[in-house]
Amino acid sequence: MSAAGLVVRSLEALRGAVMNGCSGALAMLSPASQACPVCGHAFRSAGKASFAGLCPACTEAIPWIRGVTCPVCGRPERCGDCLRRTAASFVASRSAVRYDESVRSWLALYKYRGHEALLPVLGEMMAAAGLLFLAERRAIYAHFGYDALVPVPLSEERLAERGFNQAEQLASYVGGRLAIPVIEALRRTRNSGKQSFISRRERMKNTQGLFAAEESRLPELLRSRLARNANQSFAAFRARRRRQAASPAQSPLRLLLIDDVYTTGSTIDACAAALAGALRQLDPEARVEIYALTLARS
Repeated sequence: MSAAGLVVRSLEALRGAVMNGCSGALAMLSPASQACPVCGHAFRSAGKASFAGLCPACTEAIPWIRGVTCPVCGRPERCGDCLRRTAASFVASRSAVRYDESVRSWLALYKYRGHEALLPVLGEMMAAAGLLFLAERRAIYAHFGYDALVPVPLSEERLAERGFNQAEQLASYVGGRLAIPVIEALRRTRNSGKQSFISRRERMKNTQGLFAAEESRLPELLRSRLARNANQSFAAFRARRRRQAASPAQSPLRLLLIDDVYTTGSTIDACAAALAGALRQLDPEARVEIYALTLARS
């Protein structure tokens, strides 16, 4: 081969190498390539399972709760806490995932290290569980719906330490996805310390009187019920005009508590008792049903 031919071949090889290198770099920078918000690894989602921007490996690690055994707390196994509880202030609770090591580490990144890129991931998990919970209830009550989401509050000390309340952020995300208003209708009466470090018996004692209703927000909750009942009545009227269907009875005020982790249910029960008690004091005729949705079930 002539010297000119060798030069041409060398230039073509160099061009190919450069183009391949540019293609790889562009692939990494293109919208099809992204960094996983959990592990930080770059990946291309084409043809691979990905949930809410997670890489395939982290998507595979999500410990979804796919079946409910306990109808009260939504645990996938028999629940000793619900068996021992003689009365509950809430109707039922559901969670998106099991509280395993993966979820524990994701929540730690989000809550304690301010890794806010995880909010859409955790929020999407809860929204998915919330939709399933709605479908479950609507299989029993055709017109079932929540009037408002109520986040479980933090103490002032914990809020100052973290700078945000994870339950409020998750409630805002889920409320936006499910088109349900968020009303911060609860407050903590004291700093209870970290519940994760104490026993079930101590948790139940520790949550007595721990929450109180924000009385200024209670009328807003009652108005939200009136608006939903009005919408249902109008829909029923139109249905009767079309099919002569019976009008559904006025539904109770239905609230959905939002928190990150369900352990024994003592926090959820204390919040539900505080809300229901205050609402019935304000309106003795009010019928109140309180449910709960958490990210994880321990």
